[in-house]
Amino acid sequence: FIMLDKLLTSLQEIPAYSIFISAVVVIFIAVSVLTMFGKARQEKEIEQLRWDKVSAHMALYDNARRVVIPLEADEILVGRHGAADIRFTDMSVSRYHAVLYVSNGVWSVMDLGSKSGTYVNGRKIRSQVKLKDMDEIRFGTKSVVIRQRRRGVRNV
Repeated sequence: FIMLDKLLTSLQEIPAYSIFISAVVVIFIAVSVLTMFGKARQEKEIEQLRWDKVSAHMALYDNARRVVIPLEADEILVGRHGAADIRFTDMSVSRYHAVLYVSNGVWSVMDLGSKSGTYVNGRKIRSQVKLKDMDEIRFGTKSVVIRQRRRGVRNV
């Protein structure tokens, strides 16, 4: 209580306009911070809508492991190496096997000279191939299906 009493005494010595100015500054800072957080949230929502349009809500479905792998970048390296964005430990998958990328809502895959090859719907690809919903992609012997994500699907 002694500290509180000293604080009140020191506040009584300060002119009223100084306290008023300090209160206005504190309120201005608080409003500014809240405005910045609101704008940042709004910007994040706009960016998410833009990404949803660009990405077409696609994901890879690994039925063998019952895993959904969301496609959340415009270029994704697939391989066995630790630097790969999507990593498969299967030895038939090369360290740098293939690249998935999106442009205007259309996903494509391109093999990176892998030994065991990349296949789309059972056909070995030799150049970039545009993907459609429900296409099966095989990296070596590792098979996944590209599908449109449903709302509420949990990511891994």
